[in-house]
Amino acid sequence: MDHQAKVSERNGSPPTTSNALAQDVGEFAHNVLTLAELQGQLLAADVQECGRRAFVPGLVLIAGVALGLACFPIALAAIALLLVQVLQTSPAASFLITAAVGTVVSAVLCAIGWFQVRQRVAVLGRSQQELVRNLRWIKKVLERSRISRKNNTDNSWRTVR
Repeated sequence: MDHQAKVSERNGSPPTTSNALAQDVGEFAHNVLTLAELQGQLLAADVQECGRRAFVPGLVLIAGVALGLACFPIALAAIALLLVQVLQTSPAASFLITAAVGTVVSAVLCAIGWFQVRQRVAVLGRSQQELVRNLRWIKKVLERSRISRKNNTDNSWRTVR
């Protein structure tokens, strides 16, 4: 069968183009998977550190809420009855004054605990910033790759920083 033409295994396309494309896609996929793995490790480390930092302020917040809920009825009723006896005010006015003071004290405790918890949880911002940087890098590589495929000459996207 010498008279038959030999068919290329690549259907006429140059071998370097498909190999280069496969290699580029493989390298990019490897880089993306490596970034995803590192991002997961950073998030795990940040969550662990956040848990350590937020434990005590979280307890303060929970204690403030629990104290406010548990002591409000008894303490407020006792203070209101004391105001009725000492200031000789009406029971309604005494209970209203007592409820207002108790609400302010509870709000102050909760605010202190909340701001301390928020301050300690801010460490998770590091993971978020790194994720944003990684996504920008992926977009930049994909954009340069798209431009490179159009021009079919520039492979500088491989060394994006």
